[in-house]
Amino acid sequence: MAEPQTVLGPFSAPGATAIPWADTEWALRRIQKFQLCTVRRDGRPHVTPLLAVWADDALWFITGPQEQKARNLETNQHCALTTSSGTLTGTDYVIEGTASLITDPATREAGATAFEQAYGWQLTTADGTWHQLGAAVRTGEAHLYSVQPEKAFAIADGLRSSQTRYLWP
Repeated sequence: MAEPQTVLGPFSAPGATAIPWADTEWALRRIQKFQLCTVRRDGRPHVTPLLAVWADDALWFITGPQEQKARNLETNQHCALTTSSGTLTGTDYVIEGTASLITDPATREAGATAFEQAYGWQLTTADGTWHQLGAAVRTGEAHLYSVQPEKAFAIADGLRSSQTRYLWP
């Protein structure tokens, strides 16, 4: 995937600079908890926290096939994933894109491995919260989605607040 165009947004403080995409990508690789926003069939939003990983130029997440987010994505694949530092002076991130259900076994294998590497014992050992989630992804029992970003934001609050917008061609 090509590097995005990076633009300093209009809500930035005087003298602020754009956050380089490499810095945002580094942060996305280390953050573990995101909120996913999808749209219900009747147009109402649905937001839920979930695990996600940044790998191969996309955000990946897992859900059960009967969960509301999976049902929403059956009819409208547009979604947004957000995450925050949780502090007044941190950086918040938003990724907007289209979620694709992954059915190819080799890609499911790569996705399961990425989650196991990111979440370690939580997925790989019997006392982990999501034990055997990797196996559920590999068999297709759990749905694996890839979100290719179309637009993203890094919004930094503090002395030099900035809103950086990333756009892909």
